[in-house]
Amino acid sequence: MLLERATRYRFAGSDLTVETFLHRRYLTLVEQIEQRFPVQHWQLGDLNIWPLARMELYLDMYWAQSASARPIAHPFPFRRLARVLRPLRNMWRSRGDLEHFVIRPKPAHAIFLGDGVSLDFIDGKWRDRFSEPLIDAFEKRGLHTFLMQSGSLNRLPWHRPTFAANIIAGRGYQPDLCETARLDLPDHDGVVEFLVSQGVHAPSLGGAEIRRNASIVSATAVEFEHVLRIVRPALAFVVTYYAGLGPAFLLACRRQGILSVDLQHCPQEGAHKAYGWSAPPATGYTSLPAVFWNWSESDAAAIRRWTNTLKSPWHSSLHGGHTQLASFLDDHDPAVKAWDERFAAIAGGADFEREILVALQPIAGYRAVWDALAAQIEAAPPQWRWWIRRHPASTSQQDSEYRRLISFRRSNVIIDGASSMPLPALLRRMSVIVSLASGAAAEAAVFGVPALFLSEGASGQFGGLIERGLASRADVQSLNSSIERIATPSARSLAACQPEINGTLLHLEDLARVYAQLCAHAAPPGRRSVK
Repeated sequence: MLLERATRYRFAGSDLTVETFLHRRYLTLVEQIEQRFPVQHWQLGDLNIWPLARMELYLDMYWAQSASARPIAHPFPFRRLARVLRPLRNMWRSRGDLEHFVIRPKPAHAIFLGDGVSLDFIDGKWRDRFSEPLIDAFEKRGLHTFLMQSGSLNRLPWHRPTFAANIIAGRGYQPDLCETARLDLPDHDGVVEFLVSQGVHAPSLGGAEIRRNASIVSATAVEFEHVLRIVRPALAFVVTYYAGLGPAFLLACRRQGILSVDLQHCPQEGAHKAYGWSAPPATGYTSLPAVFWNWSESDAAAIRRWTNTLKSPWHSSLHGGHTQLASFLDDHDPAVKAWDERFAAIAGGADFEREILVALQPIAGYRAVWDALAAQIEAAPPQWRWWIRRHPASTSQQDSEYRRLISFRRSNVIIDGASSMPLPALLRRMSVIVSLASGAAAEAAVFGVPALFLSEGASGQFGGLIERGLASRADVQSLNSSIERIATPSARSLAACQPEINGTLLHLEDLARVYAQLCAHAAPPGRRSVK
């Protein structure tokens, strides 16, 4: 569903400058819609529809300006048979990793839903980039966790026991179950007419399409409620809340009075398409997280600008820090020391004047840029070492865009080793990071590592980093000159330490008790929570 389409968007072929223009236009349109029309009251039962429709509108706008046609999900015609076959298919695909194959839910203090994309392949196993540090923190306190991953199990083996959430997706794909539920779309025609007047074709905002998508989310939430009643968690965490199974999971948590927390997974810069709302309903959106865990105080403050308009704390934000980066800022952490040793082993003990990380992005249409970058590497001083890192979610087909780069066989170019370590372990030792417009630049900034962007579109996406002097735009034809002008690492200092994870988790547990009471008072008669 949304996750698959969002993933295709993330790596689809289009110029990043065009995407930046689209992003700004989209934000302007949705703010106008939220101010002029009562979309906050669009509902199917207890499901607030506008957050779903808003994301579909974004995808409609994206595919309208793309050279490719928008992918259409064709449902399996024999849904009852699919419900039986999916568990068998999961087991077959997991036959080489049965020790981590979780068949059924079990009680736990916290439940996690990964997006199936934000994963790192470390030591031959896939681990959740943002959830893993929290899971580790809970385990050190002697508390159990239950991890779920979206997707079709195409990344195995897992680092830890994992429940395949596609089981829930299959069971929840029952749009007919909600046909009798009342659909309220006040002034829907007005919204459609407004978009037409703006030259926007939005087929996903048709009444039938809205009902179908909302019905699937509502029915899937029922399936998640079955899981929550077994797990009985105090806290629920989700990565990329607005895609895939995220909205259904959040609705189930709201129904059960469980505090849901979205873990920030990419830079927001105060203008992310899914983290700003101008006119939320008084009781919040049931398909949005209760708490937004942010990397920085500025991102948390941007969210508070709209959450503070609510009369009750249905949504809030906090500066929890980058969950993966926190430990890597501590030079005395034993795990960090182990990664430093791994880095030294991969580097072979040789010292170089510059350590340059190239963050590859599998975006079509940039082969000429990558080839020009390869030429710069060949012409660079031999005292510079280049770490070429493939994106963890890229495919062999997408690798064709930068085949020349990943085919290098030079003593000062490291390829496989750059992809076998967590990004923070590399950033600790880098002089500069080079990319088209990668969000890794924001993570590099935490370590004081400057970023060079090869795409003009980065100016729109990361204007804040550029204004603060943490990044700059560079022409690929003169990249080496731009690197030469950057100060050496000894001239910089590490950023301040991130908030302590355990302290943030304890704060969330306090919030969870208050939130459970809030949900209990607002719940309609007859609805029970797991508490």
